[in-house]
Amino acid sequence: MKGLLLLVLASLFCGLSAQIRCHSCYKVPVLGCIDRQSCLLEYGQKCLTTKVYLGKMWLYSSLRCGTEKEPCQEAFNQTNHKLGLTYNTTCCNMDSCNSPAPRPTPGLALIFLTSLAGLGLWLLH
Repeated sequence: MKGLLLLVLASLFCGLSAQIRCHSCYKVPVLGCIDRQSCLLEYGQKCLTTKVYLGKMWLYSSLRCGTEKEPCQEAFNQTNHKLGLTYNTTCCNMDSCNSPAPRPTPGLALIFLTSLAGLGLWLLH
């Protein structure tokens, strides 16, 4: 009887953990998440967010589901000395816990891209 109860509880736990979703995208300044999707978390894995910095300036973040081949391993201030980049990775295992900030308004992205185009034209002139 105890074995049956353990089997039922284990199947419920596996069923619940199989429903955890993570966000998956590359998040860049001003534009926010590019190619935003969600992924279903594998049993025993965690959602992850890796933030990449050049010095103290944030360049981008990578959000995704950890997998058996690439599990989430928290790490802080990992440095690539050749490129001068610093990586910080955090892990979490709740539904949508690596949620990116809300999508920026299209107007903000349009202003940014128009400004870049104007700067490019000014530099060419």
